[in-house]
Amino acid sequence: MDNNIRNIILEKVVQLFLKIMLIYSVYLLLRGHNNPGGGFIAGIIASTGFIFYAMIYGTEKIKKLMFFSSRQWIGFGLMFVFISAIIPLFFTKEILTGVWINVEHSITGAIHLGTPLLFDTGVYFSVTGVILTIAISIMEVLKWN
Repeated sequence: MDNNIRNIILEKVVQLFLKIMLIYSVYLLLRGHNNPGGGFIAGIIASTGFIFYAMIYGTEKIKKLMFFSSRQWIGFGLMFVFISAIIPLFFTKEILTGVWINVEHSITGAIHLGTPLLFDTGVYFSVTGVILTIAISIMEVLKWN
């Protein structure tokens, strides 16, 4: 795409698409342990939104939008996976055993939080980071925008 030609409608659609994809990916992440979804597919969907945004605005804008580099996203994801793996050891359980806590809330009632959600969040960040690292590298080699 020539830098002098702008398609404002396409830019606005891509901005909306990114927001929708991120919201939907978080929805899939949160429901993924008990229903179809989870960290892997949520990470793919989130990175798809970022890739479409990068195709229109370029790699520099996407790097600024992501706040952390894609490699840092991978690191955060691996850190979450590691933490979720070792938490059961503090409760004299085997590695990667699910540990749950119940949190009482006045509005939503009881919320059951556990290490599987932490693990899925780690997978979410790692998958998003890996896909974006690959996509951004390819776009920079091809001098896309």
